[in-house]
Amino acid sequence: LGRVVAGTNGGGGGDADAPHSPILLDVYATWCGPCKFMEPLLSEAAEELGPTVRVVKLDSDKYPRISSVLKVGGLPTLIRFDGGDVSKEVERMEGVLTKDQIIDFVNGNFKR
Repeated sequence: LGRVVAGTNGGGGGDADAPHSPILLDVYATWCGPCKFMEPLLSEAAEELGPTVRVVKLDSDKYPRISSVLKVGGLPTLIRFDGGDVSKEVERMEGVLTKDQIIDFVNGNFKR
C-alpha cells in the first residue's frame, strides 16, 4: 500500500520492498495554502500508485539547505527522481496538481 512519508536530513523514508522505485519529493511549507490543499490529493495518489513510487515530503522551512540545493523556487514543488539513481532528477513541477495529474506526473504522462 502506498503512503506518504516525511523526509529528513538522515534520508530514508522509502519502503524496503521497493528500493528501485522512483521517488516523488513534495517540497512544501506548513504556512503554504496551496501545499495544504494538495496534501490529501498527494495521499490519495500515493495510495493509488502503491509501491510503484516512494512519496516523500520535505518541509522547506525545516530543511532550507536541502530546498536551496534542490533550487526550489516556489511551493509546492514536486520533483520526480529516478529510482535506480536517486541523484538523477527526472522532472519537476511547481504549483498545485490534482490527484490524477500527480499520478500522470509520476508515470511521466503529465502534459503542461
